[in-house]
Amino acid sequence: MSARTVLLDYPADDTVAAMQLGGMSVVERLVREAARAGAQRVVIRAAADRLPTLPGPTARPPLTVPIERLDPGAIAPAEAEVVPADVVAGVRITDEASRRRAWAALLQSCRRPYDGLGDRYVGRAMSLRLTRVLLRLRATPNQVTVANIVVGLAACVAATVGTRAMFALAGALIVLQVVLDSCDGELARLRHMYSKLGMWLDNLGDDVVDNLFVACLGIGLGGVWAPVAIAAAAGRGLVALMIYVAVARAGQPGDVMAFRWWFDKPDDTPTERFVARMTPLTLVRAVGRRDLYTLVWGASCLATVPAGACGLGIAVCVAYVGMGLGQTVSKGWR
Repeated sequence: MSARTVLLDYPADDTVAAMQLGGMSVVERLVREAARAGAQRVVIRAAADRLPTLPGPTARPPLTVPIERLDPGAIAPAEAEVVPADVVAGVRITDEASRRRAWAALLQSCRRPYDGLGDRYVGRAMSLRLTRVLLRLRATPNQVTVANIVVGLAACVAATVGTRAMFALAGALIVLQVVLDSCDGELARLRHMYSKLGMWLDNLGDDVVDNLFVACLGIGLGGVWAPVAIAAAAGRGLVALMIYVAVARAGQPGDVMAFRWWFDKPDDTPTERFVARMTPLTLVRAVGRRDLYTLVWGASCLATVPAGACGLGIAVCVAYVGMGLGQTVSKGWR
């Protein structure tokens, strides 16, 4: 969106503006989307008695653009770009049935073109259902992120016990953790609650849980598994630390997606890096995505084959260490 001023136009008797989608009115959602797209002013042409309070009563960030209301039929600013005021997620809302379709489409828009295999075929099917519940509970993304870290740490504790029942519990908890890990991002997008703290918590929590879970699986299995798993997890932890330092130096602290490996093209988007080109590298990266290997960990532990989960975890850690060494040799750590 290139326009600095956006016009949302509602007929005098229109009721769409006040309809609710995920705890937010249609008009407020469109105002927030316009602001996120770069608009610096929003003009709403609607009858005052048909326009809900902005922002709404639920806890959300303040609106970041000034809003001007005009009566129906009033002359709009000449420079304003008219945005469909009754269309959300590509669905035109005219009644309750179309509102429900728009809400379903809005939920599905949380899927990303660069979702990994685990998210695409398993994770999102569970997380989007859970996100509906969390929205009704008015949970914030950061609350869900903290919850998924706690669940992940509980999975790690269960894995260290080393019994069949506790390995199965660890598997169930790590699956729940990865589902919650999708929910916090979905909530952030649906409720327009983005923050640097949330990004830090999400990425750092994932790294801590992943590496600790591999180490704890090794401890639970005992024998040679323990030192190998601990060493592999420590190596990957060091690589993760180097990534955080690199993105911080680049002025994007906490944003691990901004990091470029030595084999990445400098201007590749996440979609181009992960799914756009079907190459051997793309397939390897698909297997190494968190959404897939954590689900495999969970399935292996639930099937009482924790050695399979630990072996995969060690392999993932070793692959990261290898990529880290390649990064250092080829271009320095940046």
